Amino acid sequence: MGAYGLAGRAIATRLIQKTPYAVIAAGRNADRLHRVLHDLPNHRVQSRLLDAEDVQALRQACQEASIVINAVGPFAKNGEQIAKTVVECKLPYVDCANEQVHYHRLKSLDSAARNQGIPLITGAGAIPGFSTLLLRKVLEDFAEATHVDCVWAQCRHAYAQSGLGSMMGGILEAAQQPVATKNGQPAPVIMGRSVRTFCLPEPFGMRRLLEVPTLDNLLIPERFSLQEFHTWFYLGDLPLWLLELVRVLQPHRRPWTYRLIEKVMHRINDHDTNKAIRAHVGPEALLMVYARNARQKTSCHMLFRDGAMPTACLPTTIADMILKGQCSRTGLLTPLDLIDPNDFLSRPEDAILSAHLDLKKANVP
Repeated sequence: MGAYGLAGRAIATRLIQKTPYAVIAAGRNADRLHRVLHDLPNHRVQSRLLDAEDVQALRQACQEASIVINAVGPFAKNGEQIAKTVVECKLPYVDCANEQVHYHRLKSLDSAARNQGIPLITGAGAIPGFSTLLLRKVLEDFAEATHVDCVWAQCRHAYAQSGLGSMMGGILEAAQQPVATKNGQPAPVIMGRSVRTFCLPEPFGMRRLLEVPTLDNLLIPERFSLQEFHTWFYLGDLPLWLLELVRVLQPHRRPWTYRLIEKVMHRINDHDTNKAIRAHVGPEALLMVYARNARQKTSCHMLFRDGAMPTACLPTTIADMILKGQCSRTGLLTPLDLIDPNDFLSRPEDAILSAHLDLKKANVP
């Protein structure tokens, strides 16, 4: 089994703790890979120095695996090619991507995955992933809801020198103008210009959140009739001016501008994370769903130990299902196609600090 990329640390950890399988932890940075293995002193873990964007090297690595979990972000940059290589190697593929553009690109691999008889699974992380299942649970229990907001908040990343891939995924998505649901129709969101203040449970309180559409904004409106559906993020006080610059520089089309923005984001990300760690700001992460119609409203939330641990839950759960022969579906799939939210969300996951899923409806004042 392969778990590629630094973000795979939490996935590799969970695979060792929760499953009996041998794990190949692969990455292109030898020092970081060594630190991952140092945290996992287990005979079932092997390491491979690998650049997953090197097609031939990835093909060779796939010969050792039964399934590949891709944790290399940003998926908008390299996810399609990695998935294509894995599918050509006839291996099941799982990732934790949130970018809409990545999902659109994976659609071109759907028929190939079906022909190979393998699942091609995306969006199996925290948001989307946990959020997708929580949204489904809320909307099945509150079918009359017309307006939904999904919130993800964390004051810092789980550990130092992490989170750059997901941040760059958001940067690339900003240049693509992803969509949310407005007035019952998909509508492009200009990231950086759509913000909203929420009063969140402790330890977050009043925060100003940025609208960042994810894969959920494509999947949920396909299954449920909604007038409004928006996804909001708080990841610290992000430099919104950079998102305006991204739309001018178009990093998805110009490699030099991508490298420039990546350097800027690396510096900002490391500075903010290290500053938060020194200030003893906790790594807790919050997932919250608000739903309402003209007469009633409800909300529920889950508080996680950090942002990395819930990201690892679904990839490992799905990998275990596949390796046990419990997944017969093939082609492009998401957790919505594979997981019963009532079963999954009721499990006592060690990633969860607390969960308030009692969907009592209150009258709208």
